[in-house]
Amino acid sequence: MLTRRTFLAATATAATAALTAPAWLPGLAATASAAASLPVTLQNNSGANTAVYAYISGADATGWPGFVGSDGAFHRLANPSATLTPVPDYSIALGASGTSTTLTLTDYVIGGRVWFSVGKKIQFFVNPGSVPGLVQPGFTSSDPNWLTDWTFCEFTYNSTNLYANISYVDLVASPISMQTTGSSGTQTVSPLPAGALASIASGLVAQHAGDGAPWDTLVATDSSGAVLRVMSPVHSATDFGGYWNSYLDQVWSRFASTPLTVDTQSFGTFTGTVSGGVLTFSGLNDDGVAFTRPSASDIFSCNSGPLYNSGGDARGAVAARLGAALNRSTLLLSGGENQPGGVTSAQYYTNAVTNHYARLVHKYASIGYAFPYDDVGPTGSAPVDGHLQDYAPTSWTISLGSGVTGSGGGGGGGGGTGVSAYSTIAASSYSAQSGTGTESCSDTGGGLDVGWISNGDWLKYQGLDFGSSSPLRVLARLASGAPAGVSGAVQFRLDGTSGPVIAEIDIANTGGWQSWQTIPMNLGGAATGVHDLYLTFSSGSSSDFVNVHWFSFSAT
Repeated sequence: MLTRRTFLAATATAATAALTAPAWLPGLAATASAAASLPVTLQNNSGANTAVYAYISGADATGWPGFVGSDGAFHRLANPSATLTPVPDYSIALGASGTSTTLTLTDYVIGGRVWFSVGKKIQFFVNPGSVPGLVQPGFTSSDPNWLTDWTFCEFTYNSTNLYANISYVDLVASPISMQTTGSSGTQTVSPLPAGALASIASGLVAQHAGDGAPWDTLVATDSSGAVLRVMSPVHSATDFGGYWNSYLDQVWSRFASTPLTVDTQSFGTFTGTVSGGVLTFSGLNDDGVAFTRPSASDIFSCNSGPLYNSGGDARGAVAARLGAALNRSTLLLSGGENQPGGVTSAQYYTNAVTNHYARLVHKYASIGYAFPYDDVGPTGSAPVDGHLQDYAPTSWTISLGSGVTGSGGGGGGGGGTGVSAYSTIAASSYSAQSGTGTESCSDTGGGLDVGWISNGDWLKYQGLDFGSSSPLRVLARLASGAPAGVSGAVQFRLDGTSGPVIAEIDIANTGGWQSWQTIPMNLGGAATGVHDLYLTFSSGSSSDFVNVHWFSFSAT
């Protein structure tokens, strides 16, 4: 399943719907169109001592499927005469861990994926038709790729832009990171944190032990018991049956007497109540698909039964927000009668009956959709996906395993050999620390924050690339539940805990350890080139005084 964002924001709609920069991504600007020539670097940072392969699949501008070969050209698949015909071998053999392989795309590719496999090749197949159908690795134990360690990211590359994203709508597997350079500067998406896949898997097994639902069947392991991937419940081979029934009983009962208001954030606001078992919104054309009680598969997929969503109209917008509220189990909460802005992200997944796959993904991963409408939230909230978009890219690097190494090319705000300082850097991605700890974060985007920070503690971020000209300010996402009278300073230093301070943010109680504020601060010193960045913490008290979720530098 390609995610909703890949198709709706990156393919045909990208030409008309994505011409201005999102406010949450510093430095992003729409400029010239993408040329049909793009250097792509495939990095093997897996740490594996066995063969690693890459594949680039997708379709050409006509929608005909194919693969990009090691020559960089798009090869259309022949239309076979029989079903499940093996696809020719378009694997790109990568070098040993720590090496890179670069090719140049010479054609546009839409609805694409970059795949990696470790130890053995992926088996692809094609079915005949007016347009042949590419059969990709599936989600059942009968699939020939079931015991293969494979993973992927998604992308579209056309004359308008390169749009690439990492999503967990289908599954969580071996980590991938990405970096682009081009008209939008240097952008980076960090990989799944070390140990996150195993933590999500063990969390699902524990959840099954607690409630008896088949969460454990979502975990795929190899013959030795090592976790290969964790699947979304939309791909469960075991029926979740009446898992949601008790929750839906309460929801349908509540909104028989209490109006449910849904702000579509694009088509207006609609208010509905339940009568005769149907949730009816005044003034909303339901297109013949009434909002009856959904099944478990309807809720997990957000696109079947009463949650059917054709997109692009008011009913689709209401269905998306209902689907998000059900997956997050927020409809019974105080404020749940107003969606999506009546509740905060800290309240998501707090009911015993909820999408525990999504809960665990957001507990252990800082980015990535966990269900198709995971971007639904209050107006102005940051997206939770991990995507890159550039309107005139000059390079694209995809890494299997640890984060991208090297710059992947010149241009933009980067151009050196480190991770871009202009990307959104998770505080928990430090390379070294002293005195701090990490915890689950209830801020938008979830993941981990760094807390238990007091005077003298520090965090190190190795090899940040500030580019050839210094940024003008830093933005930091901070929270504090410090006692009255306790405050402190977050200092951004270059190359050491006593290195030059380029910015300092003073912070006191913000209302709680999970009451987050984005605090901008102009730089008081210049930073160019690649440096190790240290966050040092200074306070006149020995008490903890701040939590940090993320930070980013900006040229504006």
